[in-house]
Amino acid sequence: MTESEIRLVRHSDLEQANLLEKASYADPAEVAGFDLLKYRLEEAPELFLGCFEEDRLIGLVSATRYHGSRLTEESVKVHIPQGASVCIHSVVVHEKKRRQGIGLRMVRHFIQHVKECQRDVFRILLVCHAQYIPLYTRAGFTFVGNSDYKQGSSKWFDMEMSL
Repeated sequence: MTESEIRLVRHSDLEQANLLEKASYADPAEVAGFDLLKYRLEEAPELFLGCFEEDRLIGLVSATRYHGSRLTEESVKVHIPQGASVCIHSVVVHEKKRRQGIGLRMVRHFIQHVKECQRDVFRILLVCHAQYIPLYTRAGFTFVGNSDYKQGSSKWFDMEMSL
């Protein structure tokens, strides 16, 4: 098994991030797209982590800060640097690397990174599909319930971690 490294995503990694995200969502309406990923990387580079094997991106966590206490359609499109919430927008792992603990490892690393590097953050928020609730619960998130968030055709659920 090849050793992997979790580090900040660089601009030179953006095309790999875009391709990985596109390949990871069954519903194309759920994909952020190149421009939004670029915006997140430019505005909140400290909240965009990747898991790499050598120089190959095999997973990523992308987030921004927001002033609200729930992840919303607006929160995925903006970064408010002094926002009290960190909103995770994407956690994806390359198809051939799934079910190996990489997603959980990345999320735990991201949580620790936020605790160490982000000032005045009170919570980390995310929305997920039902099959991912156990993953995020293992990472320390609390299940909040049905989400009002709408993107694509699938149902979303709110998860939260108070810091």
